[in-house]
Amino acid sequence: MAQLTLYKCSKCGYSVYTEPQGHYALLSGRHFNFSCNHCKEIVSISAHSLSTQGFTVYCPKCDTDGSLSTWNPIDGHCPKCNGEMEVSNDLVILAD
Repeated sequence: MAQLTLYKCSKCGYSVYTEPQGHYALLSGRHFNFSCNHCKEIVSISAHSLSTQGFTVYCPKCDTDGSLSTWNPIDGHCPKCNGEMEVSNDLVILAD
């Protein structure tokens, strides 16, 4: 089960649903969050996809290789403007 929380940037308003640890598990498998330095988006990639890509991980949004770094909302900042990501109490999703 995953409890996806909405995190919003305090500067620009960019938002993402995720768990605080930067990874979560659903029936479709375990997913890990990354920040893409090229398209400036937070992307979630399944463990299965990571294992099939080998040593070069591609961003699923812009298909750029080698531009991803691990990301979580506690330690990470907004990929768009480097602002602080804050918990939004607007909506929480419980997923299985």
